[in-house]
Amino acid sequence: MASSNITATLRRSLLIKVISKHTPKREDVASIIELTASKLVEALQAQSMTLYIVEGNDIVIKQVYYSPTLWAADAAKQKRFEDAAAQLLTLKIPLGAGFVGQVIATGESLFFPTKESQPPIMVAPAKNRDFEVSSMLTVPLKTTITLGAIQVLNKEESAGTNGEFTERDLALLKEVADYASTMIHRMLDPKFVPNAEDTARFVSKLTELPLVTKFKDIEIDEKLIEITGDAVIRREGIFPHKRLSANSVAVLMTNPLDYAKRESFSQATELSIEEVSVVSATFFESILKKFFKDTHAAANGSEDVDIGAVANVITNAYSTDGGTGGVSAADLENEDSAPIVQLTNRIIEDAYISGASDIHIEPMEKDLVVRYRIDGLCQEKLRLPKQVASSMVTRLKIMCNLDISERRLPQDGRIVFKKYTKKNIDIDLRVATGPMNHGEKVVMRILDKTKSTLPLPALGFSDENLAHYRECIRQPYGMILHCGPTGSGKSMTLYSALGEVNTPDVNIQTAEDPIEYTLAGINQMQMSRAIGLTFERALRCYLRMDPDIILVGEIRDKETAQIACEAALTGHLLVSTLHTNDAPSTISRLGEMGIEPFNISASLVCVCAQRLLRRVCKNCKVPFEVAGREKMIMEQALGWSGQVFKANPQGCPTCSGTGYKGRVGIHELMTNSEELTEAINKEVEVADLKRVAMKNGMKTLHQDSMLKVKLGLTTIEEALSNVPPDMISQTKTG
Repeated sequence: MASSNITATLRRSLLIKVISKHTPKREDVASIIELTASKLVEALQAQSMTLYIVEGNDIVIKQVYYSPTLWAADAAKQKRFEDAAAQLLTLKIPLGAGFVGQVIATGESLFFPTKESQPPIMVAPAKNRDFEVSSMLTVPLKTTITLGAIQVLNKEESAGTNGEFTERDLALLKEVADYASTMIHRMLDPKFVPNAEDTARFVSKLTELPLVTKFKDIEIDEKLIEITGDAVIRREGIFPHKRLSANSVAVLMTNPLDYAKRESFSQATELSIEEVSVVSATFFESILKKFFKDTHAAANGSEDVDIGAVANVITNAYSTDGGTGGVSAADLENEDSAPIVQLTNRIIEDAYISGASDIHIEPMEKDLVVRYRIDGLCQEKLRLPKQVASSMVTRLKIMCNLDISERRLPQDGRIVFKKYTKKNIDIDLRVATGPMNHGEKVVMRILDKTKSTLPLPALGFSDENLAHYRECIRQPYGMILHCGPTGSGKSMTLYSALGEVNTPDVNIQTAEDPIEYTLAGINQMQMSRAIGLTFERALRCYLRMDPDIILVGEIRDKETAQIACEAALTGHLLVSTLHTNDAPSTISRLGEMGIEPFNISASLVCVCAQRLLRRVCKNCKVPFEVAGREKMIMEQALGWSGQVFKANPQGCPTCSGTGYKGRVGIHELMTNSEELTEAINKEVEVADLKRVAMKNGMKTLHQDSMLKVKLGLTTIEEALSNVPPDMISQTKTG
C-alpha cells in the first residue's frame, strides 16, 4: 500500500511537469532523475539504486544511491561507499556490456530474485568490496527508443522478504520506468515533443482514466454549464458536462491530478466531482469556444474606463443585493475577467499620472486596500472587496511571469507595462510579492523609462557639497559609496554622476538589479540570480573588460565588497550603494563584511549618505519665526535662527491639499583625508570617525536638513521626522 502511495505521488509530480512545462531543457533531466530515484528507493526499500542513460556509444551513470544501513555508524565504511559512488559517476560503459547493456540492447527486464538465481559471473558496475549482490532488478527506460535503464540491488532486511525483491517490486519498477522515460526523453531530445493529443493519451494511461476525443462521446448538460459559468470553468480548467446526482458531476480535465483545482471548483459550485475524463488542451479550448463567447479578447481591450467606475462595478458585484451592473461575483474571481484586467491597468496608469513611486496592493481582514507612495508618504487610493484580492494578485503575477501557484513564498518580477496598454505610457514596474496574514501583498516600484536623470545641481546638493562631490567623481580610481535606506535617491544620484562624466573616451560599465534608467553610451548589465548572474560575477567579468568606471547596484556581501575594493585599488573608479544610516557607519559596515581597514582607507574616495525630504509647497507655504526648542536645534546645527517656512495645513490645488509638493535631497559627504585614513586604520569607533570627518568640514545629514529649512525648501517638522539632531555637537570637533 505504501508503495502505491509513493508511486502515485511520483506520478503526480512528473505529470504536472509534463503538462505545465512546455519547453523543458536538458538541465532539467537531473531534477527528474533525482525525483524518480528518491521515490524509487523509498518505495522498493533498496540498498542500492543506479540509473543509466545512453549517450552516443556509451552508457553513463547519472544517479547512484547507497543506503545508510550499509555502513551504520562506521565512518570509514561510509567514506568508501561515497568514494565508490563518486567513481561510478565518472564511468563510461560500452553499449552492450554487462547486464545493463543487455537490458538496453534487448529492451527487456532482468530479474534475479536470489543469489542462487544469478549467473555464475555477476557483472555489476555498482559492486564493490563492501557490497555483495544478493538480489537484482534491472528494467529499461524506453519510449520509441531505449534511453537507459534503472537497476536496484538488495532489498533492505527490514522489509521482511529476506533481502530479496519480489514480482510486485518488478511491476512497480516497470511502471515507474514507463512514465519516467517519457519525461526524460522529452528533455533529452528537443524533437521528441508530445503534442496535446499525445500528452492527453499519456495522462489517461498513467491515471487510468478514460480519454475523450470527440463531442459525441460525452453527454452534455447545457443547463449545468450555464449554472456553473464561464469564469469558474476557465479559471479551474474543469468542464462539468453531466450531473450524476443533486450534488455531484462528471467533468473533463486536461490535468486530473490537480486536486487543488478540483477542491476550488467544488467550493465555488458546491458540487463534488465524482467522475473525471481526460481531454487534450486543444479539445478543451474547442469546448469553451463552442459554449462561450471569447471574453479574453474583451478583457484585454483598449476600452478606456475610469478607475472609479471599474471599482464601483466590482464593489456592486459583492453588495448584499448582488449588484446591478451585469457582473457577478464569480466573474470577478477570474484573473482574466474584463473588470479585473481593466482595474489592474487603471491602478498602474493612475499611480503613474499621480506621480507615485510605489503601488501597494494589500489584503486586509475585510478589504483589499490600494495605496500609492507619493513624495515619500503612502496615501490610500481604493478599498475593494476582499474577494477580488486573489484574482488581482494572480493577474499581476501573470503580467510579470511569476508562478501563480506559489502563494507561500515571496517572489520578485518585472512588468513591461507597454505590453498591456495602448496608451503612451512607457514604464516598467519592479514587482515584489509576499505572503501576509490575510493574503499575498504586492508592491510595485514604478520605473519611468522616459524620465531622464536630473543634473547634479538639481538633486539638492549644497554649493559646498556639490563642489567636493564633483571633484570626487573625476578621480581616476578609488571607491565612491552612497548609503541610505530604500527610496532615498541613491540610484538617481549615481546615474546623474555618471551622466556628468560620460564622454566618448571613458568606458563606463554597470551591474544593476534592476536597470532603472537607460543611459546612452553606457554598458549596462541586468543581474539575474536565477541563472547565477550576481554582482560578484558581473564584477569579475568587468575587471577583464577594460573599464574606466564601474557601477555596482549594491554591495550586499563580502565577496562583492572584496572585489569592489580590489577594483578600486587597481586603477578603476568604482561607484556603488550600501545600506547604512550615515557616512561614518559605512566604514564599520565594510569592516563587518570582512574588508581589512587598510584596504578601506586606501580605496575610499568618499561616502555620501542621503535622504529625501518633502519640499514645502511654493504656492501656499506659511512664513514663521522659530522659537523654543526648534530655535535651539537650528542654532546648534547652523549657528543661525530666523524666519523659516511651514506647510499650510489646508494646502492648495497645486499640492493636492497636503502642503508639500516634490522632494529635495539632503547629503552627508565624507571625503577621505590623512586624518580619516589614520582613524580608519586604527579602527576607531564610529562616533570618533564622525568627529574627525566633521573636523575636516563634513556637514551631517541633520546640518544639511537644517540648511534646507533655512533656504525655505522644506519645513523643520519634515527635517526632524527624517533625521534626528546630532548627538555629537560641533563644539566637540574643534
